[in-house]
Amino acid sequence: MARQCFDHPHGFTVALKDGETIDFRPVKPDDWEVIQNGMYHLSRKSRYFRFFTPVIKLTDSQLHYFSEVDQQDHVAWIAVAHDQADHPGVGIARFIRFKNDPEVAEFAVTVIDKYQKRGLGTLLMAILYLKAHRQGVKILRGFVLPENTVATHWLERLGACGKFENDLCQMDIAVCRDLAHLPTSPLLQLISDHRIKVM
Repeated sequence: MARQCFDHPHGFTVALKDGETIDFRPVKPDDWEVIQNGMYHLSRKSRYFRFFTPVIKLTDSQLHYFSEVDQQDHVAWIAVAHDQADHPGVGIARFIRFKNDPEVAEFAVTVIDKYQKRGLGTLLMAILYLKAHRQGVKILRGFVLPENTVATHWLERLGACGKFENDLCQMDIAVCRDLAHLPTSPLLQLISDHRIKVM
C-alpha cells in the first residue's frame, strides 16, 4: 500500500489486502439509501451484534440520525466498493461524543458479511482514531455483546482494554497524543507504517 492520507477531508481510495479497491469518504446527508441497502446485506447475526436487537431495517428517524452528521461531535465515514457499478456501501464507522464528557466518544464499526475479515474494519478504525486525535477525543469507547467474541478479540488486538459494564463489554481505545510515538498494535502500526496523516 502506498503512502496514503487516511484522514483527507474529502476521502481517499485504497486497495484491501486482497487487492479490491475501496473508496472511503465522509458520510453525506443523501447516504441514507446506501446505509439502508447496507443493512440488507448484513446477516441476521451481524445486525443483532450491531444493534443488540433483531432489527431488519432502519427507521426513517434512524436513517436521518445516521446520515445527517456534523463531522465534529458525530463523525461518520463510509466505505463503498470502487469497482462495482452502483458503488454499494460495504462498511461504515462512526463516533459520537458524550455530551457530559466530550473527551470520550462512543464508536461503532459495521462491515457487511461479505467484506468481513479482509482488513476493512481496521481501516475504518484507523480513520476514527485519527479523527478522534484531531478533534480532542482521548478515549474511543465501544460496547459489545459478551457473546460477540470475534469483535472483542479484534478490538483487543487493536489495543482496546475491556471490562463488563451493564451486561456489555466496554472496550476502550486510548487515543495517543503524539502520533510520532505510537504504541504497538495492529491499528497503530497501520497508521505508523503508512504514515497516515491528519489533515
